Amino acid sequence: MYILTVLRVPFVWGLFGFIIGAFLGANNVSIILLTLLLIGFLVFMKLSGPAEGKNEGSIFAGGPLLMLAWILGFMLNGLLL
Repeated sequence: MYILTVLRVPFVWGLFGFIIGAFLGANNVSIILLTLLLIGFLVFMKLSGPAEGKNEGSIFAGGPLLMLAWILGFMLNGLLL
């Protein structure tokens, strides 16, 4: 499945988090979207199957990068607005 291949790149998850944080800030809608993305990340991990040595880092790095990018996004939103 092509979508699983794209989602294996951790920066895709980070981009989603940064966009939500930068445009919405830290409000209720942003938290709901972030929660849905984190649930989607868990589903992605389940569909990815067992981790192997070569792909373990790219599978698990997406979740923390999603959170970190969201935090950076709403910090940028707060500084600019």
